[in-house]
Amino acid sequence: MSTTSLMLYPYNMKKIILPLIIIALLSSCTVTEELTLGEGGSGESVMTIHAEDFFIDVLNDLSEFLPENDETIMDSTVRGFAEEFGKNGEITSSSWEKLGENDYTFSFAYSDLDALLQSVGAENQTLFRETENTLSFHLDMENYQELKQLIPLLSDPNFEVYGPEYNQGMSEADYLDMIYFLLGEDGPEAIANGLVTVNITVPGTITETENCALLDEDTASYSFPIIDFLLLNQPMEFSISWN
Repeated sequence: MSTTSLMLYPYNMKKIILPLIIIALLSSCTVTEELTLGEGGSGESVMTIHAEDFFIDVLNDLSEFLPENDETIMDSTVRGFAEEFGKNGEITSSSWEKLGENDYTFSFAYSDLDALLQSVGAENQTLFRETENTLSFHLDMENYQELKQLIPLLSDPNFEVYGPEYNQGMSEADYLDMIYFLLGEDGPEAIANGLVTVNITVPGTITETENCALLDEDTASYSFPIIDFLLLNQPMEFSISWN
């Protein structure tokens, strides 16, 4: 989208910026999460995010059309998310830090995963299952609505058109063509290279994994290309058991 076209529609900037920020966070980044499970359903997560240069440039260009602010759009978004997330009574701590021009870390801890999920309206969720010695995750089109409950930004109508519900059955090539028209020639490669990795440390010795790589006797890694999430043509799932 050109700067000229944005100038023609200043009143619509918020509707344009929000989905771009979400796409930047979900699609143009390399995200690594270190998730440590404790006893009794407790846990701690430390997430590092690296955004691609051209997405930062896009967001900086858009900031010219917003009220003056000492923070960048990315800084404000990450800070706001951490602060809002930390208001949840099931979160025992929440913080964020800017590590570099394009790099951030966000960490939080919780006392009970089930209680945390219920607190955000996911009482009957089927995404996560945690028993005494097993953690599993399953996401497909059938329970995608549950993920939207957990991450309200996914329900924004301006983002939904880029998510899996609006693009069921679309090929990866066609989706990247759409991103090309939206964000320019650098967009498709950035999204195609976007990767999320979750390293999960459990309170015991791992005995069995599904769709995970074993890193250590107590740590397994689950990774997926972000394009797989945006299209969700196949279920995304993993399982870890330990003793």
